[in-house]
Amino acid sequence: MDEEPVSDKQDLEGLILCRNKCTEERSKKTFDGASKFSGDLLDKSIQITNELLSGIGEVTIDDICFVAVGSVGRDEALPASDLDLIPVCTSDEVLDRYRPHDGFVRKSLGDKLGIKVSAGSNLTKAISLDSLLNPDTIGGSKDNSRALTRRILVLTEGKRAGGQLPLRDIRAKLLDAYAGSERTRGKHVLSLCNDIGRYYRTLCIEYKAKVDVDEKDWCTRNLKLRHSRKLWYFSSMMSIVALASTYPDGRESYKSGLLRAFALSPTLRLVNSVADEHSRLVGKILDHFACFLDAMSEDSRRKALSQIDHGARYENDLNNPFPAMKHNSDALHTAMSELIQEQEARIRQRILDWFLL
Repeated sequence: MDEEPVSDKQDLEGLILCRNKCTEERSKKTFDGASKFSGDLLDKSIQITNELLSGIGEVTIDDICFVAVGSVGRDEALPASDLDLIPVCTSDEVLDRYRPHDGFVRKSLGDKLGIKVSAGSNLTKAISLDSLLNPDTIGGSKDNSRALTRRILVLTEGKRAGGQLPLRDIRAKLLDAYAGSERTRGKHVLSLCNDIGRYYRTLCIEYKAKVDVDEKDWCTRNLKLRHSRKLWYFSSMMSIVALASTYPDGRESYKSGLLRAFALSPTLRLVNSVADEHSRLVGKILDHFACFLDAMSEDSRRKALSQIDHGARYENDLNNPFPAMKHNSDALHTAMSELIQEQEARIRQRILDWFLL
């Protein structure tokens, strides 16, 4: 395995045990099922992509990392999920050799797994490490929504799904890029916080355009924003501010703590960042999130959501799951707000200073 040791506070099994203690039995089964499904998918993907690369011959497995993002990267995938991949190559030259084969690799992988794999035409397009780390793409003249999205996804929710280029090393170099850039040196943690907040706000803003202009499924996107995207943002924010208290004096130790936190799923990231005395509220957050995962795991429920007209979203109809899921998202939001209020003063102040002001 190429990932960082899992946790500052305890090992992976200990974190899962802590999560299980504060959640309902149904939630435990949901999280265990999603983690197993995601892990099995990653294992199969690693085997298949590495075999495909050996057949191509122009790119070695040491020169590339297939980074799974989205629900698989967050350990939230269930049978109705897709596989979103961002291939990261060691250099522009390797990328040039790999790019002609990208479509073949994705199609072959999707056929063998029996699921939809991202086409790589936009946000999941193959990229070189040189481009990912280019200072001009981090707050510079070449920074844009696409560069920001790739950077944040690889750093905060990716899992290795093929190749042998260590994802841990890619993440470490990304954090170094924040620390070393002329634009962010001396305030790299705040720059990272700004980028995480900027990405979350971008998701919220672009949702409207995708629905109105691209005519995407508004309901499913709306509920994903209210649940999985919000939990990702909340858990990332809580980890960053909590680790600042754990490592107040050491930049390198703080960086290592961040790498370990970003290797965790959002649910475990949240458990790892909050003191045990707040387990009641953590449990409420996770139970509401598990309800969302349960609902989205059913093809029939997804189909029903995709067919809901926006103007009729609150109609009392047995075939309309939106009101109940919207109510669940409101309860999730309330529990998150309450958890922030229960934090000690310095944690609340960092949330305010680093993410809001």
